[in-house]
Amino acid sequence: MLRYILYAYLFLTSLALFAQDNLQQDLRLAQQYTRQGEYEKAASIYERLYEQNPKSSMYYRNYYNALLAVKDFTRAEELVKKQLKQDKNDPTLYIDLGLLLKGQSKVEEAEAEFEKALKMAKDNQIQNIASVFSNADEHNYAIKAYLKGRELFKDSRMFARELAQEYKQTGDTNNAISCYLDYAAIQPDHIQIIYNELQRFTEKEDDMDELQRQLYSRIQKETSELIYTEILIWAFYQQKDFEQALIQVKALDKRLNEDGKRLMELAKKAMTEKQYDIAIGAYEYIIAKGENNPLYVTAREELLNCRNEKITATPNYTQEDLRGLEADYLDFLRLFGKNANTISSIRDLAALYAYYINNTDNAITLLEDALRMSSVSAYNRALTKLDLGDYYLMKGEIWDATLLYSQVDKDFTDDILGEEARYKNARLSYFNGDFEWAQAQLNVLKASTSELIANDALKLSVFITDNMGLDTSAIPMQMFARADLLILQKKYAAAIATYDSLNRMFPAHMLDDDILYARANISIEQRQYTQAAQYLDTLLKSYGKDILADDALFTLAQLNEKNFNNKDKALECYQNLLIQYPGSLYVVEARKRYRQLRGERVN
Repeated sequence: MLRYILYAYLFLTSLALFAQDNLQQDLRLAQQYTRQGEYEKAASIYERLYEQNPKSSMYYRNYYNALLAVKDFTRAEELVKKQLKQDKNDPTLYIDLGLLLKGQSKVEEAEAEFEKALKMAKDNQIQNIASVFSNADEHNYAIKAYLKGRELFKDSRMFARELAQEYKQTGDTNNAISCYLDYAAIQPDHIQIIYNELQRFTEKEDDMDELQRQLYSRIQKETSELIYTEILIWAFYQQKDFEQALIQVKALDKRLNEDGKRLMELAKKAMTEKQYDIAIGAYEYIIAKGENNPLYVTAREELLNCRNEKITATPNYTQEDLRGLEADYLDFLRLFGKNANTISSIRDLAALYAYYINNTDNAITLLEDALRMSSVSAYNRALTKLDLGDYYLMKGEIWDATLLYSQVDKDFTDDILGEEARYKNARLSYFNGDFEWAQAQLNVLKASTSELIANDALKLSVFITDNMGLDTSAIPMQMFARADLLILQKKYAAAIATYDSLNRMFPAHMLDDDILYARANISIEQRQYTQAAQYLDTLLKSYGKDILADDALFTLAQLNEKNFNNKDKALECYQNLLIQYPGSLYVVEARKRYRQLRGERVN
C-alpha cells in the first residue's frame, strides 16, 4: 500500500514540476516576443498565462501592456474590468483604464479615471501610483500623486527628488529646482547626487539665474540651512565666478569658525582658471588668521606660488616684478628657514633665477646647498637633482648634468622620475649629435606611463627619424640640435646665427619649417611678438601641410588672444585649426578657447 502511495506522490510531483517548467518556457518565449516587437504573439501567451493565474499581477501587467502595444483597446478594457472585479480598490487599475480611454482620444473620460485613482489613493499607494503615471508619460498626474502624498503624510518636502524629476520632465524649471533644493535640505549627505542633478541647470543663463535666486531666497529665510550656501558656492564654481564664490566661502568660514580649508580649495580652483587676484585674496585671508592657524605656512607658500605664476604667465612682466618676487621668496625662506619643509620654495626660487632673472649661478648655488640638507626626502632630492642638472646644462656643464640625471635614473629606475631622467639624458645625446643613441632611448620612453614624457619622447623621436632618414649628411641636424641647446641656455643670438648658417649652407632643406618655428619661439621668449607672428605666418603659408602647421596655428592663436588682444583673429585661428587639423593634439584646447572667446559657458 505504501508503495502505491509513494508512486502516486512521485507522479503528482513530476506533473507539477513539468507544468512549472512549461510555464517558465512560455514566459521566456513571451518575453522574447516582446523584445522583438511581436506583441500579438506575446499577448497570446500572456493571455493563457493570465487565465491560468488570474491573481498574478505580473501576468496581468504584461498582458495589458501587450494589448496596449497592439492598440487592442477592446480586449484591454475587458481585461481591466475583469481585474477590477477582483480588486476594485487598486488605484492603478483606474489608471490603466484611463490610459485605454486616452489611447482612443477619450481625453475627458480618461482624466476622470485618473482623478478617481488619485482620490482613492492611500498613503502607502502613492509611490506606486506616481510610478505608473510616470512610466506612462503622464508626468502631470505623477506630480499630482506626489503632492497628494505630501498632504497625506503631512510633510511638505516628502518625495522631493521624485517631484523634481517629474517637474523636469514637464519643463517646469522653477519647481524642479525648488524640489532639488528641498531634497538637499533633507538629504545633505547626498550632495554629489544633487550636484549631478543640478548640473543641467548651469547650462542656460536663465536657469542659472533662477537657481541663484532661489538659493539667495532660502539663505535669507532658512538661516540654519548651510547646505544652500554650499550649493551657491558650487553654482559659482560652475560659472567660474570666483569673485562671488569668495564672498560666500568667507562667510561660511567665519560662521563655522573654520581654519580656511574652503579658502584653500577655492584658491586652487581660481589659480587653475588663472584668476590670480582671487586666489591671492583667498590666501591672504587665511594668512590674516595668524601664525597659529594650521594652514598659515601652507597659505604663505601657496601665495608665493600664485604671485610667481601671475607674474611669469603674463607677457608684460618687468624686472621690478621679478625682483619683488625674489624678495618675497627670500623673506619667506628667512622666516621659515631653508629645510625639508621649504624645499619646494627653494626650487621655485632657483627656477626664477635660472629662467627669468638670468642668474644661473644663484640657482645652482641654492640647489647645491639644498642637496647638502640631510633631512630632504629621497623624492625631493631627486627632483632637486633634475632641476640642478638642467641649470648645469644651461651653463654648459654637460658632464655634471648627465651625472645628476644618471643618479636619478639609478635611484628611481621604475618610477616616472627615472623616466624623466632618462628622457633628459636622451635629449643630451641629441644635443651632442649622437642621434642613434638618443633614438634608442626615446624608443623605450615612448611607452612611458607619463603621458607628458611619452609625448615628448615621441615628438623628438619622430623629428630625428624624419630628418635623418633620407639625408646622407648629419651636419644639418647636428647644427639644429646645437641651436636647440643654445636656446635652452638662453643664448638666443648664437642660436639665430646657427640657423642663419644652416639656411645659407643648406638652402631649401627639410628643416626649414622647424627653423621658422624655432625662430618664432625665440621671438616670443624675447617678447618680440610681432616678429614671432610673422615667422608663424610664413610657416603656415609655405608649410601648411607639414607636421608643424597645427603647432604654428595654435601658437598664432595664442599670440592673438593673449598678446595682441585680437579676439577676431584668435577666433579665426582656432576655427581653422579645428577644421584643417581635426587630428591635432591641440583640438581639445582649441575648441575650449574658441567657445570661451565666443562667450559660451565652458565647464
